[in-house]
Amino acid sequence: MASLGREHHIGVTIPSTEQCDGVTLYNIILNVGPAQWSVKQRYNAFAELHDKLVGNHGVARDLLPPKKIIGNKDPSFIEKRRADLQLYLQTIINFMHHALPQELVEFLDFQHYELTHLLQSLARHFFSEGDKLLLNCQPVNFTPLQLHAISYRLKNPLPTNVASEQETDFSHVVDFVSQVRHLVIEGSNYCLRTSNIIQNNLPYTLNTFKNVERLTLKNASVSQIGHLGAVRRTTKYLQVKYSGMVQMSDVLLCDAVYKESVDGTDPYRWLLLQDVDVSCNQITHIDESVALTPNVEKLNLSSNKLSSVECLTKLPHLVSLNLSNNLFTTLQDMHTKLGNVVDLDLSQNNLSSLKGLSKLYSLSSLNVSTNNICEISEVSHISRLPCLETLIITGNPVATVVDYRTKVLELFGQRVSEICLDNERPTQKELEFVAVLQAIRASREGRLPTLSISSPIPISTSTLSFDRPDMATAVSESSNNK
Repeated sequence: MASLGREHHIGVTIPSTEQCDGVTLYNIILNVGPAQWSVKQRYNAFAELHDKLVGNHGVARDLLPPKKIIGNKDPSFIEKRRADLQLYLQTIINFMHHALPQELVEFLDFQHYELTHLLQSLARHFFSEGDKLLLNCQPVNFTPLQLHAISYRLKNPLPTNVASEQETDFSHVVDFVSQVRHLVIEGSNYCLRTSNIIQNNLPYTLNTFKNVERLTLKNASVSQIGHLGAVRRTTKYLQVKYSGMVQMSDVLLCDAVYKESVDGTDPYRWLLLQDVDVSCNQITHIDESVALTPNVEKLNLSSNKLSSVECLTKLPHLVSLNLSNNLFTTLQDMHTKLGNVVDLDLSQNNLSSLKGLSKLYSLSSLNVSTNNICEISEVSHISRLPCLETLIITGNPVATVVDYRTKVLELFGQRVSEICLDNERPTQKELEFVAVLQAIRASREGRLPTLSISSPIPISTSTLSFDRPDMATAVSESSNNK
């Protein structure tokens, strides 16, 4: 990218024309340093621009090629007009290069691509709308190009060939970004509009953001962030999606030169960070950089390429973990890897066994839907977890077994009425059938049934009564199901 400085001049040509709905459009190509973009304008737009330049900036009226009513579709006339309009633009820019008027800037789209005029456009916007944008901590979107322009301006003085007004003063930009609390950076790997600018190739810093509490990056390359400034010390919520990152350090240490040698000490720690969402990336393993976020309570690693869990014991406050849509096939001794996780999502993997979860005693909610669990007996590995109340198992082969809900619920013993299975509490009918299954199991094992049936729905203090199921019929049905 480039700005209007002494080392860069403006190149403008009109190499071709095209017809659109019976109107001739002139294809204008602009070059400022390495940046190039195109603008399409019809002759009437040139005429309107010229009237403004004549009235406001003293441009000679006869400089623009005159209109022609008859014969203006003739190819030879269009070619001559193309050359004349090219000369017109080159003359205007050479004449006004030291202070491009706003009318010309907008006509040639400088405010979208060229750094100095892009910043002036931002300053003008924040001057009039800044207070409204900051109200109620609403998210504020920036592109990598805008952040690159801000970073460039902080390192370089304002070019002397650009006039500045009060509402376009750069201080409006600095003041606004220093108050942003929810920063959203939306990048792209494609050329910006009609230019050759790929925004994810542009470096930038976040030094001017002093109060960011929520940082969101969408389709943005974290490798282009040269310095996080105060963001690391103020951020409570971090979301990085579709960035292509392959490990956590890609974002947590994006501005560190030697990522491998950084330990869990300042100045690289994210001490206020509580919620991290790095879903929809290419993360293959969890590296030790997670130790830089010791206070994280919620971590979303869904839609990555994980097949194992490491280093999460470095997060002593972690209670919610999303590992859905990854590459897990087996789970081994997860209680030694996850600490005191309360909410665990392992849906959309390829798990066939739940044995590795049998000692996660703090687990309250477990989602293992859409896996490859075939046997109801697998639920027995988690049925004795004392805090487990929510289990989602739908989408597995086991969910196609006849009466699978009651057979799964039966494994929870006296706690059956407390279990929410597949987002549904057990019905009274299910509880009654579970009582029968447990009685049958107790009879086979030579002990008395211990289940005390209670309604999953709060009831009055009156004594609960129901028709006792016929034991012979229940035994027959149980035998048939087997």
